[in-house]
Amino acid sequence: MPERFASVDEFLAAQEPQRRADVETLRVLVHEAEPSLTEIVKWNSPDYTLDGVDRLTVNAAGKGPVRLILHFGTERAEDRGAAPTFAGDPDGLLTWHSDIRASLALPERAKLAGQRDAIIAVIRAWLAER
Repeated sequence: MPERFASVDEFLAAQEPQRRADVETLRVLVHEAEPSLTEIVKWNSPDYTLDGVDRLTVNAAGKGPVRLILHFGTERAEDRGAAPTFAGDPDGLLTWHSDIRASLALPERAKLAGQRDAIIAVIRAWLAER
């Protein structure tokens, strides 16, 4: 895999077919949640900005599920020991890594349809956080 991707298309072309399909699924969910997001490559992955701030990043590295990282870019300090205050995840889809950074693992295909609306709702709620 190249060290740096110049575009999301280049990133996708470098993925194995199943990984590419999983990333595409996340892209559809993200765009459905908020069509006005700007999609760029940052941190060598598809990244989504809202009002110029990085808010979502796809993590397709490794062997586990493709994940969507929910964050506030690099401007806001994070505390890995503090509890998150985000209340927009009633179904418990997120895994927290700090008070302002979480990940959402793409569910297996068999479970995706049943969780689709909840995933979109979590993304919308996260993007509403300031």
